[in-house]
Amino acid sequence: MENSRILWVDDEVEALRPHILYLEGRGIQVVTATNAADALVLVRSESLDCVLLDEHMPGPSGLDVLPQIKALKPALPVVMVTKSEEEGLMADALGSQLADYLLKPVQPRQVLSTLTRILGQGALQGARSASRYQQGFRELGERIADAHNWDSWTEVYRELLRWDRELAGGEAESMRAMLDHQREEANRLFTRWWASEYPKLLHDDEAPCLFSHQLLDVRIKPLLDRGEKVVLLVFDNLRLDQWQEIQSLMTSKFRVESDDVYASILPTATQYARNALLGGAMPSELAKRHPDRWVRDVLDAEGGRNSNEDFFLAHWATRNGLATPGYAKLTHATSEQRFVSKWRELRGKDLVAVVVNFIDRMSHAKTDEVILRDLAKDDRGFRSLTASWWNHSPLKAWVDDLAHDGVTLVVTTDHGTLTVKKPVHIRGARDLTANLRYKVGRGMEFKEKEVALVADPERLGIPATNLGDKVVFAGEQDYFVYQNQYHHHVEKFDGSYQHGGISLEEVVVPFAVLRPRT
Repeated sequence: MENSRILWVDDEVEALRPHILYLEGRGIQVVTATNAADALVLVRSESLDCVLLDEHMPGPSGLDVLPQIKALKPALPVVMVTKSEEEGLMADALGSQLADYLLKPVQPRQVLSTLTRILGQGALQGARSASRYQQGFRELGERIADAHNWDSWTEVYRELLRWDRELAGGEAESMRAMLDHQREEANRLFTRWWASEYPKLLHDDEAPCLFSHQLLDVRIKPLLDRGEKVVLLVFDNLRLDQWQEIQSLMTSKFRVESDDVYASILPTATQYARNALLGGAMPSELAKRHPDRWVRDVLDAEGGRNSNEDFFLAHWATRNGLATPGYAKLTHATSEQRFVSKWRELRGKDLVAVVVNFIDRMSHAKTDEVILRDLAKDDRGFRSLTASWWNHSPLKAWVDDLAHDGVTLVVTTDHGTLTVKKPVHIRGARDLTANLRYKVGRGMEFKEKEVALVADPERLGIPATNLGDKVVFAGEQDYFVYQNQYHHHVEKFDGSYQHGGISLEEVVVPFAVLRPRT
């Protein structure tokens, strides 16, 4: 609030001298103008935090000059000072994007109160958030230490994401280091717990969570059996916090009926998790059923590892006596636009699965593009880019149109991602898988204490490439590097987004059902 600079525009500004002195006595600098023309000059040339604008002035009125002020500086808050008490004024004020309005005669304390709310709102909210987090710090730490099952871990993760959103701006930023520490501790303990429990839960019919390969049978088929038209929108690499960021952009025509999470299978990588999701079976089962369709996870593999998703989905539908589903994979903006324009060819299908790759492409681009590293230097930047993309994607309007057709919209992903920071040495054969968060192969050498989980691939439903293969996963923020390429890999991948291993961000992912509002 202090050292704020405002412009007060009023043709009788001299009569407001006591008000101005009152504000200046509280550290607010006041610049004045008596007409619209002078006001525009000052808006253009001065650094201002707010404008008090008289509605009735000789010549152009406050309402006349308001659009010109907003055109010059769209983010500059404007408060209208008026004699009118008509009910329509507030509607006009909101429609004109006014920050507020005051009725004449205004009192100095009234003006100060309005300015305090407008100019100090961010700092005040930040201070309150910081205070609340400080008070709840110990309790959150205890919940992290005591988490022992799927429900308690998902609650902890949601709480960490809530504070990540709230601790923004002003004093709240000072708490971010503490939150980061708690998040790292949560991932350390979750990694240990998941590595121990996952092999058992994966084969437990009464497991407390759903896994990738179960979603079609448990969540999608019942909708189809009821005669609903379903669009399954799968965002490759969508984390829970990103879904929370774009959810409000998808609910103008839809209402969120259920906003759940499920567990991405290991490896939390597209070849395994999304094929399992769209095939309704574990990767090892898909490989046995369709050996000519499953692409081996080796460096020199021929064909795309995810090129048969439509086949797996169609085969699942046939096994369940359902009509052949529609399928589309959107890899860039042009394909998104082309899909929307040809949607009529699929709209009659009972089930249409749409895979959207933009977020995954954006996370991988951070590795190679410096500008992406700057824009998405932390999770907040990544969320902001995700929301900006969706807000301008042709898919946003397409989703709104689905509501008019009475379609049930299911939004989910195959896995999440996280920023990696700690390199871990590993050795192995030349055909070892390339992923930085997991490795499948034989003859691997590593330190047991530096990896999260080591297992036989078949035990985890992973097709083995060679006899004697093992699968090893990185946890927390670790990533695997080879000794002879250590410095090259660290320089390239440190701080990048990766997936395939064990972390809250990769494993706990969204699954939401949305229904039309009308």
